[in-house]
Amino acid sequence: MAKKFAFLLVRDFTLSPLSLFIDTLRLAGDEGDRSRRIEFDWEIVGERGLPIRASCGVELLPTRAMGNPEDFDNVVVVGGLLDTNRKLSSEKEAFLLRAAAKGVPLTALCTGSFVLARYSLLDGYSAAVSWFHIKDFRAEFPDVNAHADSLYSVDRGRATCAGGTGAADLAGYFVAQFIGQKAAEKAAKILVLDRIRSSRDVQPVGDLFPAAASRAVKRALLLMESNLQEPIPVAEIAARQNCSRRQLERLFGAELGIGPMAAYLALRVHYARSLLEGSDLAIGEIAYRCGFANAGHFSRVFRQQTGITPTNLRHPNRAAAAAAK
Repeated sequence: MAKKFAFLLVRDFTLSPLSLFIDTLRLAGDEGDRSRRIEFDWEIVGERGLPIRASCGVELLPTRAMGNPEDFDNVVVVGGLLDTNRKLSSEKEAFLLRAAAKGVPLTALCTGSFVLARYSLLDGYSAAVSWFHIKDFRAEFPDVNAHADSLYSVDRGRATCAGGTGAADLAGYFVAQFIGQKAAEKAAKILVLDRIRSSRDVQPVGDLFPAAASRAVKRALLLMESNLQEPIPVAEIAARQNCSRRQLERLFGAELGIGPMAAYLALRVHYARSLLEGSDLAIGEIAYRCGFANAGHFSRVFRQQTGITPTNLRHPNRAAAAAAK
């Protein structure tokens, strides 16, 4: 029998993860490009007749009313724009919680991980979250082992992915588990993807260090960016990449021209600057969130790194007036 997936879409869901996940199942589950639902089947579960709007403006109608979640082999939550007003409807919420209570495996695409976490359905599990959202996720859900150094994660009955093309990789994992690796590779080729990447592949790093090339340096940077409030010792970061501290330092020097500690500090200062410019948080709170002992230490380091104090960055007119006196 075909493996059946139920999709729960939040309002303003992201269309590409849904499309890539379903298309991987579609292409892998039949010969050629005939789209017969032989090995896999899927339904968009929701209130009949009520369209669900994607973040790009496209609207989809549910293909099946909510019923028994045990009719499916997996329930997939597709996240979208992060807004408190964009939650699951009460009917979808009840369907999801029944699925969890019955032991149906749950999957989250993109920010769907936020949805599962809000219902405590990821507590104690490992979850892959986009590097773009990892700080917000960790702050809101400290009981989840969230990380941003892989494209997707499968931990017992929970699967999560960072979004985008990572949804195709996660779908490829399910295809390989259910019907074999060759079927997953076939789907990737038809989608003109280089390959189906594994959970060991890393997410693209942010734009602060575009020269990062090796897997070890990319993963180290993502690990640093995921742990700004409580910095991890460089030796531990190296151990997680299965190399020595000296090896990691050589890689950083060759690719970035600086050492791991300097890169870590640059990431913390970069995040602090974004908070200073984009939030009303007190400087002491920003110092805490960026891993500095106190506001004084933070201000000294920030000035050394940027040439300006946090106060002067936030209040340039006040700084100019003081200089004119």
